[in-house]
Amino acid sequence: MEEHQTTRMKLTMTYGIYLAGISIVISLFIWATSLIEHLGLFGSALIGVFQFGLLAFLLVYFTKKYRDTLFDGKITFGQAFTFGVLLVVFSSVISALYSYILNKYIDPDYMHRVMTMIQDKTYQMLSNQGLSQDQIDSAMVKFEQKGIPSPMETLVSSLQGGIIGGAIMSLISSAIVKKNVKGEDAFDEAMEDVKTEE
Repeated sequence: MEEHQTTRMKLTMTYGIYLAGISIVISLFIWATSLIEHLGLFGSALIGVFQFGLLAFLLVYFTKKYRDTLFDGKITFGQAFTFGVLLVVFSSVISALYSYILNKYIDPDYMHRVMTMIQDKTYQMLSNQGLSQDQIDSAMVKFEQKGIPSPMETLVSSLQGGIIGGAIMSLISSAIVKKNVKGEDAFDEAMEDVKTEE
C-alpha cells in the first residue's frame, strides 16, 4: 500500500513537471516574440483559449496514463479527480514561481507593456464603437486605478487561476477518463446488459 502511494505521488509530480514545463515553454515563446503585444485583445483571448484547450488535452492524456499505469485501465471518478487536482496544484506552483521570476528578475517591465497595450487597444475599441470621450475617459480611469500588478500579485493570480481552472478541467477530464470498477455504477451496468440483450 505504501509503495502504491509512493508510485502515485511520483507519477503526480512527474506529470506535474511535464505540464508546468509545457506551460512555461509556451509562455516563454509568447514573451520572447511579444505575441500578446502584437496580437492585441482578440489575439490574447485566442491564446487563452488555446492554452485552456491544451491543458484539457494534457490533463486527459496524463490521467489516462495514470489510470493505465496504476489501476490496470480502471479508475473511479473520485480517483481520477483527486489525481487531476493534485497534478494541477503541483504544476500551478511551478508555473507561478516561473511567473514571479519572469516579472521580478528577467523582465520587470513586461506587465507594464502588456497593460499599456491592453489600455491602448481598449481605447481604440471604445472609440470605434462611437462612445463619447467622457465614457471612454471613465473606462480608462478604471484601468489606471487598477494599476500594474506586482510580481507577487502576478504569482498569486497565476496560482489561483491555475488551481481553479485546473480543478474545473479535472472534473471534465475525470468524467472522460473514468472506467468503472465492477459494481461501482449500477446504472451503467444495467445499460450494458440492455445493449447486450439487443
